[in-house]
Amino acid sequence: MENSLTKMIDENSDRLSNLPDTLLIHILSLLDAKKVVQTCLLSKRWRNLWASVPSLHFNYEYLSNESERFSNFLTSFLHLRDKAINLHTFKLCYYGSRTCASSMHCSALSNTEAFSIDEMWILYAFKHEVKNLVLKLWENCFKVAPNCLFTCDSLEYMQFNCFSEVKADIVCLPKLRKLSLRNVSMNGDSIHKILSGCPVLETLSIQFVTLRTNSISFQTVKSLRMENCFFYSLSEPTISISCPCLNYLKFVQCTGAITFTDMSRVTDAIITWGKNCKKGYNFDLLEDILGVEYLELIIVYAKEFLDRQLKNGTTFYGLKCLLLDLCWNNCNFSILSSFLRRCPKLEKFCLLHTTYSCEVCCCEEKTLGNKWQVCCCGEETLENTWLQIEGFSCQELNIVKVVSCQVDQRQCAHQLEKLVLQRKKEI
Repeated sequence: MENSLTKMIDENSDRLSNLPDTLLIHILSLLDAKKVVQTCLLSKRWRNLWASVPSLHFNYEYLSNESERFSNFLTSFLHLRDKAINLHTFKLCYYGSRTCASSMHCSALSNTEAFSIDEMWILYAFKHEVKNLVLKLWENCFKVAPNCLFTCDSLEYMQFNCFSEVKADIVCLPKLRKLSLRNVSMNGDSIHKILSGCPVLETLSIQFVTLRTNSISFQTVKSLRMENCFFYSLSEPTISISCPCLNYLKFVQCTGAITFTDMSRVTDAIITWGKNCKKGYNFDLLEDILGVEYLELIIVYAKEFLDRQLKNGTTFYGLKCLLLDLCWNNCNFSILSSFLRRCPKLEKFCLLHTTYSCEVCCCEEKTLGNKWQVCCCGEETLENTWLQIEGFSCQELNIVKVVSCQVDQRQCAHQLEKLVLQRKKEI
């Protein structure tokens, strides 16, 4: 009896180690590479598990402040791991010295040998059929992105964040479905080669990217995110962007004259025109997504935007949910009323007055005052409550939210919601 009890205690003393290898390896796949290696000191059971981990995360900040030591660690790790195990994820965050005070460090990053070592890491990942590749590199790592980056038969997701130029000569990424590019510059030839070399690309994110081209065709992309990008047309007055399969669009603070075409399938869109965008820049974008059902608009130049839409006669026949974040001090609510009349099927409407939308306020102060009025059409349900703003009415509207970041405006902002709640009690 005592022997049985002793044996049971011994067996349960380390329950974590008693888990199957597959589960332990999955847990290790969530850790940084340095911590993964350190687990080999726990016991004999853990001694060789690190070598079979399929997801590798190398973060320079977790290691020494010496770039040479980081390079040696990464190279040794790849050399000693089980070569028979293919990679699921390879993530490399290599920022170098934040102070950049070491001359030895700077020279190490600039010589040819350092560049070849970096490419060897990428080639190792490709050789082991990696599916997800994330590269967040110091601005001096690459002046030009290596060509090997765009040739991999197994890659399904790639994130490349490096202050460099992308010159893609040969692109062959037959399984790539998601691509994220940040802090890079490209010309028209490179972007066309990338898009043509990714036949199943569905999700594309470009942030702080400089593009020099006359036209772009995203033939297979269904989700497009463009933030703080700079577009330069080589010869045409505007850059033409075609997205025949696009369903989701996020367009934030992009500079340059752009014309969108083939956008009839877009159902969800988030669009921001901030203080860095010239007045009227790309306001015509809304005319290309008239079938949108969910729309978020963050606008600094509210008056110019609303005037433009009314002049163009834009009508959103399918719009069900609208979020407007604009500066009330720079907005004519009569014009806003006219704009809302062009959303006949609107069900949810949220009007925001945030700090971001008030970055540029040069007009006379205005408040909501008594321009908001909630009425009831006489039916017995709250769903039939509708909003009237100087003549605007919408029978489908049943959810209204008004929010202000400014203390003196909050009372007016809550006026509408209180009236809705009051009407609900009366029904």
